[in-house]
Amino acid sequence: MELQNLSTEEIELCYRADPFEMTRSILKEDLRGLEIISIKGIEKRNLLPKEVVNVLLIYFYQEFAGQVYNRTDLIKLYNSWASNNVNTFNEAVQMAKEDIRQHLGR
Repeated sequence: MELQNLSTEEIELCYRADPFEMTRSILKEDLRGLEIISIKGIEKRNLLPKEVVNVLLIYFYQEFAGQVYNRTDLIKLYNSWASNNVNTFNEAVQMAKEDIRQHLGR
């Protein structure tokens, strides 16, 4: 799933899927322990709308799918978007054009 080429169905999924369903859809496989821990870390924060969280997940896993990453990376990215007041689908897509490593302090 790529942000630049989302189908109508994938956009609708952004508005209705919970983070676990969205991540399974992005990765097209069962979730590993690392994904489960990371998603639980952002799910309980409840600072961003569902569609923003799901765009964030697409953005994150475009970079880190299939890799071992620091389990706090997803939370750092989530907090960065929350502090930048990313509140709509379109704002999230715009934010996802930025270098992810900049948001993670790398």
